[in-house]
Amino acid sequence: MTNPDSPFEKGLKLMGAQQQLATRSLVNLIEMISTSSHRYAQETTDFTRDALSLMQEASRTRDPAELRELQSQWAKTCVKYSQNQTRATMSFVEQCGLQALNVASTAKAPQSEDTPEPPKE
Repeated sequence: MTNPDSPFEKGLKLMGAQQQLATRSLVNLIEMISTSSHRYAQETTDFTRDALSLMQEASRTRDPAELRELQSQWAKTCVKYSQNQTRATMSFVEQCGLQALNVASTAKAPQSEDTPEPPKE
């Protein structure tokens, strides 16, 4: 029979806790990817719709002033969607980083009986 406070038992408990943390982290990451993918797909659809609309307008006009206005709208459209994608990407990276930091802060390496505890500050 094993001692419930033995280093082996402590190691098993720690491994189980780390496995649960890793599983939760993986589920959270999958949810973030799914949400980001849906958002990215919607943004791509919206951008395509706006681009096609501007192209159709440009194909119907011969007025230089109107073409300049369409070019201006195109530039604004590109900036708008690129900013949205950059924000979405940075939000995703931020969430992944926070998740990794949370996991790292809660994971603790098992201490052997002859390894002293690190000093508390």
